[in-house]
Amino acid sequence: MAIYNIFDYYEKEIQENPSHTAKPSIDPRAFATNHIDENYIQGTASSKDHFFSALAARFFFLLLLIADLLWGIYAIASFVVKLSLHLLFFGRVNFLKRAVARSWLSIKRALVCAISLLVAIFSPALGIMFSCMYFLMYDKTGVDEVVPSSLRDQFKELFPSK
Repeated sequence: MAIYNIFDYYEKEIQENPSHTAKPSIDPRAFATNHIDENYIQGTASSKDHFFSALAARFFFLLLLIADLLWGIYAIASFVVKLSLHLLFFGRVNFLKRAVARSWLSIKRALVCAISLLVAIFSPALGIMFSCMYFLMYDKTGVDEVVPSSLRDQFKELFPSK
């Protein structure tokens, strides 16, 4: 679908009719019939470009999934060690209680990211939507820790300011 710059037509109308008191008459049919060459990208992308782009995106999602699985294994191992220490001291050490809670949260984050990355391999938009939905609804503090900085500002716009 082509994107039209409606201001190009307005500027042409103003140049043709320099009096500022007259309201420009823009014909809506001009958008369907007239094309300004600078609004179009010269040459269309080939099917090879589309295929390579889709393949590269899925490959990088696969790499992220592998990294996330490694993170999940580390989070589970850390959780087991901290939980065993917590049980060894009969739950009386507050530091271990907080450490177990943080490790459990890390396991949940790794699981959500793994599910969303697995879905993103087949449908990138749906996988990203799953992860965004989780972090927006259930784990707003996880945005600072897990979400890349390039997307973090967009998340912050969705949160109500305090």
